[in-house]
Amino acid sequence: MSRTMPWDTEERLRGRRRLLIGSIGIAALLVIGRAVQLQGFEGDKWRAEAAEQQQARVALPARRGAILDRDGVPLALTRETFRLSLAPNELVERDEAVRSLIRVLKLPRANARRATDPRRRWVVLPGSFTADQRRTLGDPRGFHWERKLQRFYPQGTVGKEVLGGISGDGRALGGMEQALDSMLSGRDGFSILRRDGRGRKEASVALPVAPAMDGGDVYLTIDFDLQEIADAALSEAIDSTGAKGGDLLLLDPRTGEILAAVSKRQGGALGVSAFIEPYEAGSTLKPFFVSTLLATGRANLGEQVNGENGSWTDPMGRVHTDVHPYGWLTLRDALRVSSNIGLVKFAPRLTPAQQFGVLRDFGFGTPTGIEYPTESSGRLPRPDRWSKMTPASLATGYELSVTPLQLALAYSALANGGTLMEPRLVREVRGRNGQTLERHDPREVRRVIPASVAHQIRDVLVSVVEDGTATRASLSTFEVAGKTGTARRTGASGRYIAGEYNATFVGFFPARDPQLTILVRLDRPSGDYYGGLTAAPVTRETLQAILAARSPGLDRRSLLATRLPSQTPLAAAGPVREDAPPAGSEGVYVFVQTDGVARREPPPGGAVPMPELAGLPLRDAARRLHALGMHVRVRGTGSVAGTQPAAGQTATRGDTVVINGGGR
Repeated sequence: MSRTMPWDTEERLRGRRRLLIGSIGIAALLVIGRAVQLQGFEGDKWRAEAAEQQQARVALPARRGAILDRDGVPLALTRETFRLSLAPNELVERDEAVRSLIRVLKLPRANARRATDPRRRWVVLPGSFTADQRRTLGDPRGFHWERKLQRFYPQGTVGKEVLGGISGDGRALGGMEQALDSMLSGRDGFSILRRDGRGRKEASVALPVAPAMDGGDVYLTIDFDLQEIADAALSEAIDSTGAKGGDLLLLDPRTGEILAAVSKRQGGALGVSAFIEPYEAGSTLKPFFVSTLLATGRANLGEQVNGENGSWTDPMGRVHTDVHPYGWLTLRDALRVSSNIGLVKFAPRLTPAQQFGVLRDFGFGTPTGIEYPTESSGRLPRPDRWSKMTPASLATGYELSVTPLQLALAYSALANGGTLMEPRLVREVRGRNGQTLERHDPREVRRVIPASVAHQIRDVLVSVVEDGTATRASLSTFEVAGKTGTARRTGASGRYIAGEYNATFVGFFPARDPQLTILVRLDRPSGDYYGGLTAAPVTRETLQAILAARSPGLDRRSLLATRLPSQTPLAAAGPVREDAPPAGSEGVYVFVQTDGVARREPPPGGAVPMPELAGLPLRDAARRLHALGMHVRVRGTGSVAGTQPAAGQTATRGDTVVINGGGR
């Protein structure tokens, strides 16, 4: 007997089927609706998001411009390096990758296997690698290269106080790197790196969007040969005198160009302290007081004054003393022997406005405008702040502070006939294609004193070196003009510190047609602390090295014309040789005049046997090599362990000799 399904049960099943079919229909409609929404109304949005996920913005760093000396010698350069990261799970041939890392990058086998361990997801290899190493390794899957631009200084530490540096994250730190950062840094660009939907490297394509704009190249006024000589001379002077530091500047008095700037301080602090540390310069400021007397017509060099045998109390009860006792002196002799008493007695002849005005015209108390991140203006008090003793103090170089740069520029004005020049550290800026973007030409600031007054002061400064307080700066072949100074140092409180002095010599060479202004300052020399005993010899040694070196750009023809008349006359044409000057003089060198053009040449023969220098202090060895006409690069510390080329081998004048120190 058949049984039939109750009517209510069948109806329930049909209801369920209709519900199921309806649900499926509704779900289909929702899917279709969502698809329409995504494809039709939101398609652009999601396509853009997909593209964003499959691409990355890659920086294109700009190459930082080079810094070069006046003749194109590189002082700061940028080189391309690469950082390598590995994704071990992407490597196809692990063993081949290990062999490549060992062969090309010289990694130890254990390090190479650890870097490719598949259990590690990402490994950054330490250090940086060259473009040649990158080309040799190529771009196998799992190797990820990152381009880096590194700053380096091919001349080592010579000139670093002028150049400054670059931090690990690319920030300019002091010096010309900071002062010229906007010119050197350029502008970074970027590219877009696209991969396939799975992120596969093999499918990646780099699309440049904004190319990098490289920085410009900056040519300084610095002459690297002179910088190297000055660096060695100052280092040796600090070692020999026990000074706590010092400065040495070389300027062209005709243009204001800074040819060498060396500053050394305890602890190795970078920066040119000659631009930023003012000090009381003492007797080196006396020529400007005498210049004021002459320029205003208040005195002449032949007027006499009583030196009071070395001690004199002025009407205000202040005691003035001299190192040596003197009787009657002319104003010329008072400056030549640096008599405090003789000069102070002339101070009442000047009004405060006259004394202040000429000192300000020489550039004291105002910034020089040097292209450097910072500089000090020094201190020159206005007359309304003077005490009754200030005129006498200013006459002897006290109650005002100056930077060595200001002092060197003021002496340059005496040297060039009375015109203050604006200092220059930058000659020009060139673009990457070599075109000149900026050129910094010499600029006169003002005429300070008449040329006749400058020439009178020059003649007195020549006598200071010949038979005054600076005889240890003299040369046998050429006249040097200059002045020494020994001044007490002040502490943070402004009070003088017992037993601490600054010793200074500043002058110009050759005296009758100056090409160099030279300033030497030694900070707290021990033992003999007078400028004539400490700073003046550094001047002579520096000039000796400059005359002996092959490259420095002195005008040799003009130099010949300024030789002392006691020397052998020069022929009009053909080679002219000097005999070796007396011991302690300039050393052996030869001047050649051909077709009206003069130049200095080393003694005959281009090949020079290398001397035995082992065991000597590094600075003594550098001086001997400079005297042979060599460039010098020092590696290490302590005494000389050896040289490249080695002792007994030959080198050509003008070559670079590496001195290896025994310490590291």
